[in-house]
Amino acid sequence: MPYKTSFSCDRCHANISIKELFRLQKNSTTTCKSCHATLHSNETISFSWAFFIGFCSTVIPAEISFNMTNSLATMIATAVIGGILAVIGIAFYTYNTTRFSS
Repeated sequence: MPYKTSFSCDRCHANISIKELFRLQKNSTTTCKSCHATLHSNETISFSWAFFIGFCSTVIPAEISFNMTNSLATMIATAVIGGILAVIGIAFYTYNTTRFSS
């Protein structure tokens, strides 16, 4: 029996498409491309709190960097880097913790 990863079908152990990661909601369903089973997401987080994470990772560091350097370019760069890191972090966490059951 192959090793079951977190973002895979519980029947055939085929990996679920990475595109499904960004469509996940609590209690959402998806279809396995391999065995066509309807899969329900269990133990997933919801992106409803993403506004708070986005605020904490972009606005607050940008404001701090602007107050320290008084440079608009540094503030924008800090906000962009914080936003990218937040999206990558949330996606990585979701990918590693979401389980599916049929």
